[in-house]
Amino acid sequence: MAGAAFMVIRNTGSTDDRLVSAASDASARVELHTHVQDGDVMRMVHVEEGFEIPAGGEVLLQRGGRHVMFMGLADPMETGETVTVTLTFAEAGDVTIEVPVDLDRMPEGMMDGMDHGDHGDHADHGDEG
Repeated sequence: MAGAAFMVIRNTGSTDDRLVSAASDASARVELHTHVQDGDVMRMVHVEEGFEIPAGGEVLLQRGGRHVMFMGLADPMETGETVTVTLTFAEAGDVTIEVPVDLDRMPEGMMDGMDHGDHGDHADHGDEG
């Protein structure tokens, strides 16, 4: 089973940063993914270098684009639950968030044959000085 997290990440600091990884006890593996066009097919790919978040800017993690991917879910996700996710940034370090599970927003036919959970949240980080 697999799932995905979608969110807005805001960099409130004065230095560019990069989301380099994510982790959660909810699944065996958590990766940063995006979709790329490969001929006539859209493929989901792991983004090993992570996602840049410019100083004072934000990055949208959304369906069909960049997102956090949970692979090998420990248990099926249920609407109304939350999933604890630790986002690791190159500059800001670890930021732990609670992501609400929202299976009702999953479009028809998405990930046929897979339980692909839909989550949404916001993560803010930045300089405290």
